[in-house]
Amino acid sequence: MVLVSINKLKNDKYFLKNIRWDVTPKIFLETRSPSGEKVDTTHGYMLYVDVVNEKPVLVIMQLKAMVSNTVGYVADVPGDLLKEAMNCTATECVSGMYPLGERLENWLKKEFGLN
Repeated sequence: MVLVSINKLKNDKYFLKNIRWDVTPKIFLETRSPSGEKVDTTHGYMLYVDVVNEKPVLVIMQLKAMVSNTVGYVADVPGDLLKEAMNCTATECVSGMYPLGERLENWLKKEFGLN
């Protein structure tokens, strides 16, 4: 898998424009928002936390109509924020995928220059 840095990603305007902050692992699998509305998960990039080689990592998944796929792992993410994201409720943590959590999402938006 490709390991990418925050610095590389923050210079990729296409990537930044297409991050799907509204799509969590639960929404991705159910294609429904918490209010029950249908969510289009056929485009963009979902960011989530997963465990690889017994360590939490930030994963980039490219969302597609037929088969979405993992396109890389993000380096330079503070381990404490990744671990904190893994402390989500059982209903939000699905299939080994953990949503970003508020602190990690805010940190990423700041690093990407989106705040």
